[in-house]
Amino acid sequence: MKVTKKFLSILLVMIMILSLAGCSSDKANTANGTKGDGAAKEETDSSKTAGTTGGEKTKVVIWSKDRHDADLITKKVEAYNASNTDNIVVDYQIYTENYEQAIDMAFQSGEAPDILVQQSQVFQKYLSSGKWADYNQFMDEDFKKTFSSVIIPGMNEFDGKVNYIPTTGTTGRLFYNKNIFEKAGIANPPATLEEMVEDAKIITQKLSGEGIYGFAANMKSPASALGRSILYEAQRQLGIDAGYNFSTGKYDFTGYGPIITAWKELMSSNVAFPGCESLDIDPLRTQFAAGKIGMYISFTHAEPGVYANQFPMTDKWGVAQIPVSGGKVAGAQGYIANSGYLFNADSKNLEAAWKAYRAIFTSTDYLAEYYENGLGISIIPDVIAKAKPAQVYVDNKDLMIGSTDAIWPLTPQESNTSGFVVEGMDMYTTFAAMILGYSDIESGLKDLTDRYNAALKASIDDGSGSEVKIDGFDPMNPSK
Repeated sequence: MKVTKKFLSILLVMIMILSLAGCSSDKANTANGTKGDGAAKEETDSSKTAGTTGGEKTKVVIWSKDRHDADLITKKVEAYNASNTDNIVVDYQIYTENYEQAIDMAFQSGEAPDILVQQSQVFQKYLSSGKWADYNQFMDEDFKKTFSSVIIPGMNEFDGKVNYIPTTGTTGRLFYNKNIFEKAGIANPPATLEEMVEDAKIITQKLSGEGIYGFAANMKSPASALGRSILYEAQRQLGIDAGYNFSTGKYDFTGYGPIITAWKELMSSNVAFPGCESLDIDPLRTQFAAGKIGMYISFTHAEPGVYANQFPMTDKWGVAQIPVSGGKVAGAQGYIANSGYLFNADSKNLEAAWKAYRAIFTSTDYLAEYYENGLGISIIPDVIAKAKPAQVYVDNKDLMIGSTDAIWPLTPQESNTSGFVVEGMDMYTTFAAMILGYSDIESGLKDLTDRYNAALKASIDDGSGSEVKIDGFDPMNPSK
């Protein structure tokens, strides 16, 4: 119990730090180049601001969590603000950390923005509470025609209501430093989980004297680190999603044992980049860009822009499929249809917000430019037909959404975030405890399975959730 208490104490301290950080200067307002307090309120009325011509302009506030595309979007926002004839001014703000926490606070205080960049956790959390406006009230026939292929029931359409329109796709991949691999005498990126562990060891053994280490993960937030890695690894290796087996309609985490064991080795003190257990993703990327980390796992949509613009990198990097044990793939890897925008249903400026959104973010010319600049992988047929993929995608085929990737159905927890209540630590925090050596893997995974199935049963019993069981479910084709 002493070890467990120590770990829980560490978690409590981390939560307190994150809570304080949510109120600190993590928000960058890229529309005017200033940086301010993450919890700061507008001093003027939230919907109006004095225009430069002497009249009042309708202010549309947009929040984003992304920095990799900030340069392009900021230019588009500035151009729109200078040229639109609808008397609208867009205030585009970026939350570099604690995006979900900032949104929670904004909804609680009644100060949520008009538009928010879609994030899965945020979307699912507020889906059943009526916070998201229905696109149907605004979409014309041209819009529907262009984006019909990405309006998918169970993903962004529920009960006939369309909540956002994704324009790009992202998933997790292994990113590696080619220069470091060559220096360590490793010819190719790892094809199996076993090779990944061995390669990480070799890099650290040979190059740690130069401050270079084999592997890192942004474990400051277990959900952030493991949601972009182990989640996908288990889909590929086990054919289940977030512990849920769609064939049986039950949770079963016991098969995660070999994956967690390998990760425990990867994150050990004689392999991992020192201190990465307390790193957020951007500080980790900084070290990767500086040539200090051999490999890590992250999202395909962000890294190309990050290393071209945010943290310019002189070393050559590469990308590969997430390795699985023995190279035996049992399921397709899920991908996230992203670059969508959620509209605050309580906004007093919905019409103005829609006009700004349409003008800035949904023209095929803009979406083609976004794709061609390597900022996101388009999933819109009209865009793909007219755009020339950025060279980074041509050179790194595994960045693309391909035949090995598919949309997975929502698990019971994803479709019922408010009613699905797990007693104790969630799966990501539980995984982190095992990886960092604070709890036993075998007994911990059994306990996690029991707790998630208990939460599922409770949600079914109280009517808030339901079992999701799909006869003949094929993890290699999960969307069929």
